[in-house]
Amino acid sequence: MSNKLTRLTPSAIAAAAVCAAASFGGPAAAHHSFAMFDLSQHRVVDGRVTAWNYNNPHSWLHVEALDENGEMQTWSFEGASPVHAARQGVNGTTFRKGEQVRIVMSPLRDGRRAGAMCFVVKEDGSFARPNDGTCNSEQVIARWQQNGWVESMEHLQEQPAQEE
Repeated sequence: MSNKLTRLTPSAIAAAAVCAAASFGGPAAAHHSFAMFDLSQHRVVDGRVTAWNYNNPHSWLHVEALDENGEMQTWSFEGASPVHAARQGVNGTTFRKGEQVRIVMSPLRDGRRAGAMCFVVKEDGSFARPNDGTCNSEQVIARWQQNGWVESMEHLQEQPAQEE
């Protein structure tokens, strides 16, 4: 058996240092895509809150609402993480079970009863903005108010997400 030490070159030392540093790093910061949502449109769902899950990595608002056949269905809406939602004035008690809400959202592309929240009109008429980067909720609220869509929802099933 040879007693020779292998001489390490500067490039070998650098490569080993990079590998060691990468192995000690924390989890990669990543976020899912919004591709599953049709961000080109906003739809409205009126319903009663069944659950408000204010947790990481995303908050979820669940409501029961009538479908086009008059049958009660459960809808689920993705919102921001608690840290991001808190910056927009939303917290763990923003929505109460049984509260009537109107959600303006971008629907899932596959047609399931779910979407990404843009904003929510609460029972008392106030606005909640639990959105997670899918819309500029302040601008969208202003546009909806300007057009009278928040107050008068007659025949309003969907609207383009942006002015054309």
